[in-house]
Amino acid sequence: MPGPFVLDYCLLGFLATLGVVQMAAAGNGLTGLLFIRHRPSSFLLGAALAVGVFLWFFLSEPRNIADTEGGLDGNQTAGYFAVSAGSAVILTFLASSLSNRCLPRDRPFAAGLDALRETTYLRSLARALKRSGPGRSSPGQ
Repeated sequence: MPGPFVLDYCLLGFLATLGVVQMAAAGNGLTGLLFIRHRPSSFLLGAALAVGVFLWFFLSEPRNIADTEGGLDGNQTAGYFAVSAGSAVILTFLASSLSNRCLPRDRPFAAGLDALRETTYLRSLARALKRSGPGRSSPGQ
């Protein structure tokens, strides 16, 4: 069972990633990824998450612990961060798709990340899967 240091580190990675994704989406107009549709508010939410979790993590107790004294070694750190950040991205896709489900459905939108300016991740994914259904070739083939 992971100790409190591991759980704290995972929370750091998760919340910091949520914050950075919100800031990046707000800064680039990717409305489909925002938790709050007002871009400046989303940017401020992201900044508060990222800064707040770093302050909590590093100021709440001593965190500079060698792996020989109960800290995490480099491989563990990378693994826990990958899982935490990946979970934050998945939560962003799901939560933003639910909170922005009122975005227009029937108008055409761009491919790739630009689609997220006008639609949600899940709606964009569904449309892409429909286009490349059985018997259809992908644009790159």
